[in-house]
Amino acid sequence: MKRFLSAVIAAVMLLTLVGCSAESQEELVSGDVTTEPAVTEAPVSSEEVTTVSEETIAEDTGSVDETEEPEEAEGEESSEELTVTGYEITEVEMVMYATDPLNVRLGPDAMYTAVGQLAVGDAVNVTGEVSNGWYRIDYDGTVAYVSGDYLREEEVNVEDEYTTVDSGDEYYFQTEEDYLILVNKTNLLPDDYKIETDYVQGSYEMEKTAAYYCKLMIEAAAADGINLKVLSAYRTVNYQQNLFDRNVESRMEDGMTYEEAYADTAVNIAPAGGSEHNAGLAVDIITEDDWDTYTEFEDTEEFAWLQAHAAEYGFIMRYASDKVDITGFIYEPWHYRFVGVKYAQDIQDSGLCLEEYLEVNGY
Repeated sequence: MKRFLSAVIAAVMLLTLVGCSAESQEELVSGDVTTEPAVTEAPVSSEEVTTVSEETIAEDTGSVDETEEPEEAEGEESSEELTVTGYEITEVEMVMYATDPLNVRLGPDAMYTAVGQLAVGDAVNVTGEVSNGWYRIDYDGTVAYVSGDYLREEEVNVEDEYTTVDSGDEYYFQTEEDYLILVNKTNLLPDDYKIETDYVQGSYEMEKTAAYYCKLMIEAAAADGINLKVLSAYRTVNYQQNLFDRNVESRMEDGMTYEEAYADTAVNIAPAGGSEHNAGLAVDIITEDDWDTYTEFEDTEEFAWLQAHAAEYGFIMRYASDKVDITGFIYEPWHYRFVGVKYAQDIQDSGLCLEEYLEVNGY
């Protein structure tokens, strides 16, 4: 009888243990338990490199996703949760200055949404250096990012050396025909190319004559209730080289070979010295509410106004959708090239791109 009672008691105890184990297992797989990775609570110094966690990126914008940090052990300092995926960020604290007009974005790459722009000479508070050469900044209280290619620690004099040429030099543009210069991938600017520039809008500059007519065009549009916003104008050759290289690198990071990345970049961005922006004769125009270029600009009132009036001020839309095979560049309804008042209307009415027009007319 004692043996029987012992066996019964043992069986009851075993069933109780199994029930507890099942209940514990149920808790582990329930929705009440967080699935986010644990946060290491080691202190982060101002020079320490922190790997960015992929799980904490905000999927809609790439901006900071504010997540609750776990309770830290006594005596430990909290570490900042960095939230842009795929990069390492070194914590820094310094002031830097923009050397060129520079887009401010929600993440450390041109693929992220632009939320503003720095003018030449603007000072920014840098809070982190990203492993891909970008910087994290405090942008009016918002965490944002800018390319390090166009920042430096020394203050920038907005009257840069490229705004004037020596008085003894013969100026490049002497007649209206000179503004028909062809600049593209196979027609690079000469090494000694120099121009005088003037401001068009904000810190954007163009060649002085092109700038004069561009300002007249912007003012005329404003009088008609159309606000034209300049996104890009004169660029130095060095700026163009950095822009091209950065886009090639970005495409390679997305899985392209160097040859694929170069070819894909080359239909969107001209090589250094092969851009009309380097000549100071091109301006990218968008709506006042935008910070990026896009093909749907063709559906805006601003585009319609430019189609009707740009030629009056010497500008043509340079890269048409049906001329891609000839120009070598994608359709860019935002890109306007100064060719001079004398010829702009004739070029527009001809339906020819600049390459075709110059060949047909023997220039």
